[in-house]
Amino acid sequence: MIDWNKRAKRDETVVADRRIWKSRCGHYMVQECDIKYGRTYARDGSFNGYPVFYRAMVETDGVWRILSEHRKRGAAVAQCEHWHEKGCLMPKRTKAAKATKRQQQKRKARKAQRDES
Repeated sequence: MIDWNKRAKRDETVVADRRIWKSRCGHYMVQECDIKYGRTYARDGSFNGYPVFYRAMVETDGVWRILSEHRKRGAAVAQCEHWHEKGCLMPKRTKAAKATKRQQQKRKARKAQRDES
């Protein structure tokens, strides 16, 4: 389990506002990015622009590697936790990935059934 700093470091540029949470060990980082460039509003007052996204990052050989991008901070933190435990990316949680996993399980069950008979 990674121990994270409580407060985020803020970084404001002309292009984007960022908040950065680093792990206490300094190897993992989650970065929130809110892009300001191209912000417009529709006639009804709704916001047209880029959504806020979070990057899960790991430091390897002094370089920050982006593991993945997410819409929620918790998902980015979970990605860093998974990388810390297993050293690889989390599997995709899409419908296609779930269907593929179900197919593999069915194949294994059929193979086990054939081997028994």
